[in-house]
Amino acid sequence: MLRKVVLFAFVAAVALLGSCTKTTKLVGTLLLQPGQTGDVQNTKVALYEKADLTGDPVMTVASKTGVLDSSDFEFKNVVEGYYYLVAWKDLNGDGVISDKDIVGVHGGTYTPGHGGTQVTVLKGQTTDVGKIEMLIYKELKITATGQRLNGGLQTKFSYSFNYDVALTKLTITFPSLGSIDDVPAPGAKTAGTSYDSDTYFLQGGGVMPTGTHSLEFVGTWNGAAFDVIVTVDVS
Repeated sequence: MLRKVVLFAFVAAVALLGSCTKTTKLVGTLLLQPGQTGDVQNTKVALYEKADLTGDPVMTVASKTGVLDSSDFEFKNVVEGYYYLVAWKDLNGDGVISDKDIVGVHGGTYTPGHGGTQVTVLKGQTTDVGKIEMLIYKELKITATGQRLNGGLQTKFSYSFNYDVALTKLTITFPSLGSIDDVPAPGAKTAGTSYDSDTYFLQGGGVMPTGTHSLEFVGTWNGAAFDVIVTVDVS
């Protein structure tokens, strides 16, 4: 009888020890969105405390290798709490989420400052966030330059887009002179093509200003409206 009691006590102690050392985990799978081309293996997956993904991540791991369009990940020994999860593959090596990187968030589609939906991690449990949809991130970039011509009496601008856009308005602001809409600007613009503004001069003559000029581009791109201000230094 004593032997049975001792054996029972030993088994209970083992069970208690196991429950005390159970690991708190968070797992999931990165899945490339249908129609996208890329490799989600060895992608950086990070947990943030803030919804806008600012500050340093609480934890980061690399997703596993094996299949190009599907990659599992696992966080071990996570502190219980509430987090936002972002998965990001920095394809151009610039250290920020930018055009043509592969990115995804939990419960949504990544946009700058948006970390998707919150993940709850409970102590001693494995939280499975399921599938994180990954897609190629597109970021509209506008390149612009300006120069003075004819001994500084005229100013002209050139600009280009990295994607096709429909431009509805271009407003140029000159230092100390105010703003003017560029007449030839509106219309369809092809990615990689350089476009020129009107040539500007002062009525009655005079030297055009140097310094920082602002070019405000308004239009539609990728099914949405954009309003982007680009600063141009003219010397």
